[in-house]
Amino acid sequence: MKHETKKISRIVDELTTLFLKQDTDEVDFKIKREPHQTTIKMIDYRTHFDDEYIDELRQQLSIVRQWEIEEYYWQLTGETDCDDELTLIGAMVDKAIVEKKDGNLYIELIRLHH
Repeated sequence: MKHETKKISRIVDELTTLFLKQDTDEVDFKIKREPHQTTIKMIDYRTHFDDEYIDELRQQLSIVRQWEIEEYYWQLTGETDCDDELTLIGAMVDKAIVEKKDGNLYIELIRLHH
């Protein structure tokens, strides 16, 4: 689990930046660490994202995890303002659930540990 805490923090940071840039008024995060996995849950209350963008978000976060990029590529991305970082987040999680209910956007990311 080399640098696991930093990776989890960076995932949360990227999601926070994305939502705050989109004028999100209220967002909650919950991180649950267990021996075999880490779960990140997020709620964007009264989301401003339309259904089309939520579908794109779901696709970007649901790509197959790519273990080989975690140690190197993540550090090379730095701070940018592009959606490539969402794809990178998707490559770092094993499962992503993205759904809109009652005007709120719910995201759950599950990251299994080696």
